[in-house]
Amino acid sequence: MTQREEELARVLSGPEFATIRPDDLSVRDYSLLTLRRARLLNGAGFAANSLWLGRGDSDRFPEFLRTMGWIGAYDLSLLNVLVSHQIAGDALLSHAGAEQLGSWAAEIDSMERMYCFAGSELLAGSDLKQVRTVATYDPRDRTLVLDTPRPADSKVWTGNSLHSGDVAMVLSRLVVGGRDEGHHWLRVPLRADGRVLPGVRIGRAEPKGGVTANQTGVLTFSGHRLPLSALMNRWASIDEEGRYSSPLPRHRRFEECLATFTHERLFPSVGAAYAQLLACAITTRFAAVKQTFGRPLLGHEHYRMRLTAAVGRSLGARHAMAALSGIAVARSAQGAPARDQVLHALISCGKSGSTGDARTTLAETRELCGGLGYHDANQIAPLLHDYEIAVTFGGDNTVLGYQATRFALRHRADFDKVLDEAAAGATRLDAARVLRAVCYALLDRVERDGAGEASAQWSRAVHQMLALGHWAREAANPLSERLLGQYAAACVLEHALTGLRAGILDQDALLGFEAARHEAAGASLDADALLRELAVPEGLISAPIAHPDFAERHAAVAHAGSGQPAHP
Repeated sequence: MTQREEELARVLSGPEFATIRPDDLSVRDYSLLTLRRARLLNGAGFAANSLWLGRGDSDRFPEFLRTMGWIGAYDLSLLNVLVSHQIAGDALLSHAGAEQLGSWAAEIDSMERMYCFAGSELLAGSDLKQVRTVATYDPRDRTLVLDTPRPADSKVWTGNSLHSGDVAMVLSRLVVGGRDEGHHWLRVPLRADGRVLPGVRIGRAEPKGGVTANQTGVLTFSGHRLPLSALMNRWASIDEEGRYSSPLPRHRRFEECLATFTHERLFPSVGAAYAQLLACAITTRFAAVKQTFGRPLLGHEHYRMRLTAAVGRSLGARHAMAALSGIAVARSAQGAPARDQVLHALISCGKSGSTGDARTTLAETRELCGGLGYHDANQIAPLLHDYEIAVTFGGDNTVLGYQATRFALRHRADFDKVLDEAAAGATRLDAARVLRAVCYALLDRVERDGAGEASAQWSRAVHQMLALGHWAREAANPLSERLLGQYAAACVLEHALTGLRAGILDQDALLGFEAARHEAAGASLDADALLRELAVPEGLISAPIAHPDFAERHAAVAHAGSGQPAHP
């Protein structure tokens, strides 16, 4: 735990953050409270676009990513408010010309104005190549006229927009002189002095299934006139004669517009990883105290097997995120990270693995805490509710698998080098050798048969390979080694059919991995040692069940405000 992470934990346990979701607040007021919290964290230097890779000191990026992870463990709504602003800000910072940067960069980093990211549309969904929002150049007054052709082309899931968004970064087609010039980013004011501007309609993308305090809107434009300066002009311009020019061919303009997503996908990934760590820490503390059949829950072998499987996934996700941040820093020295397709594919795999595992881990830890795990005050159920959507936003995990395999095949030698280095860090693990071979076999299948089921399996195997390589280098005590071995065996067993089909494994080898997993999972467990391994800041743990007097705390919460004593 770094000093900066300890400072963040103190802030998140302070008076402004004491209750994550106050019961007496409406959803709107909770959203506005979350916005105030986001600005407080931004003002304290914990989260800002200047900390993104390529914009500041690269050595600070891993700590920034960990910080964002703990914010996501505290409340995914808070993380999403920050991320919605930052990815919109990055779209401007990455595509604006010098004069535009001079006008707007400062308000992004200070959060003086709240930015919204408007990429997805109702009909196009994750297929951003099909967006139909259109900006048409009007030569009469040299303006752009922004329109939503059909209701189905409205921008959807636009975070920060519903109540307070000032500016949206809109992914739009650009039409000049009757010619569609493809995808471009536009800076689009939504409000002035708190009032929605003419030509802009903001509807509700709510109620949602979770992440309730990230106020999401549906944006529809009708003849919304913009100055020409709204067009991001680092690589696109319209001259005095109304002629469009760009140094990029049309297909490259689309790829350039998507560059900002490389960073964006790290944030739900690291939030999902750290939410798992928090849930496992709460469960461990509860299981050390809660008595059943004459002994603590941790005293039962099957309970330990289930808990340590969840712990393994959460630690694996943390190590995969650490590996990815290290790779990103190293590769950024060679070129712009947003244009690095290998890095983009690796981050997509990490997103798929971490968010997919979070859905499993949070459900398992909720169940391991029994009915009390379902209580909102005990933190796990809200995390489970919120993080279920993480497999979809930031790029649907299945679609990301298709894209990542395409990039990996396009740059296979470079990609194989990264995975070989990960495997080299875990040479003492037979499972790492097997998993590396599984990655090869799955990518070969994609190359032969096309994207599909194997793409999703491959992206998970890559996530697991990165986790094993980093974890094996960092494991510093017997408990860490044991959890690593259990996680490694579980990864191999997940890909057993691929291993058998490719001749990587036989029945005896599989039975050996299952025996190793079972032995490690069922061994006795020291709660304090496990909590040290999870390393969750104390300030993030507010669940009553995470304390020895959880029953008294829960009873006090139950009777608060009832007018009746807790102990009549």
